[in-house]
Amino acid sequence: MESTVQERLITFIKFKGLTKNKFETMCGLGKRYVSNISKSISPDIAQRISLTFPELNMGWVMAGTGEMLLHDKPKDEMVTVSADTMKIYLNLTDTLRSQQNTISVLTEMTTKRQEEISVVLTKMVGILEGMSPEPKKEVVAG
Repeated sequence: MESTVQERLITFIKFKGLTKNKFETMCGLGKRYVSNISKSISPDIAQRISLTFPELNMGWVMAGTGEMLLHDKPKDEMVTVSADTMKIYLNLTDTLRSQQNTISVLTEMTTKRQEEISVVLTKMVGILEGMSPEPKKEVVAG
């Protein structure tokens, strides 16, 4: 029985009749990625693998639980995602993360500016109140 994530991935790669290099290319991973797995894989990598090989049970890959293959879909309904499609997906995901970070930064900057404007307006009101002319006193002749 396979005891590590790396061993389980290699078992699946052999089952599919692939080389590690072909598997890595299909999933958009770097060369020798599988050979260099020390303990586990990141959620991002797990997602890449799962999108490329939807029949692979990621619970089995990550923890050794269950069967290697998911049997809930007939083989003819399974879709294998090409490396090019995966790269497009990952680029779009990176772009989305970048835009979300930019939105967070801009939101924070806007909040700070609103606080600064509020302080300035409060000071201006105080200054204007101090500059208001005093009511004229009527002089009564008499």
